[in-house]
Amino acid sequence: MKMRKYAIFLLVAIVAAVMLAASACTGAVTEEQARKTAEDYVKNSPTFVFDGIKDTLKLAETLYPDVENTWQFVFTFESAHAGYGDRTGQMLAQVITPHETIITVANGNVTSAIMDGTWDMMKQSLIDDIEIDLAPIHEVSVLFLESYPVQ
Repeated sequence: MKMRKYAIFLLVAIVAAVMLAASACTGAVTEEQARKTAEDYVKNSPTFVFDGIKDTLKLAETLYPDVENTWQFVFTFESAHAGYGDRTGQMLAQVITPHETIITVANGNVTSAIMDGTWDMMKQSLIDDIEIDLAPIHEVSVLFLESYPVQ
């Protein structure tokens, strides 16, 4: 009788171990795990670390692309200054700035992170299709203030 109970226990333990191993091999990520990955990505991004206002970080929306095991999470937050990334040493406009991020998580990894439709959070640069035109040199005026009598 004891041997039979032991055999049944052993069989249940083996089945449980096989099921656990099989689920670990699939690499399936839950929506909640993906959301946490996306939220951590935003919290650790240079823009948020530099001057993000922690209490303003909110999940605004979850999108479901037509790709298995993939989600897009839309987070909003405010920062204390205008601009993106680590702006240490730069002159900054002190204005509360709202931001919207779209973080794509596929199979547990962040594959895309865009802020305000203009900032690539992964490359830490403006998105390529945005062009900033500099003023031509002939349009720049330099004025000198002269003092009379010369001191």
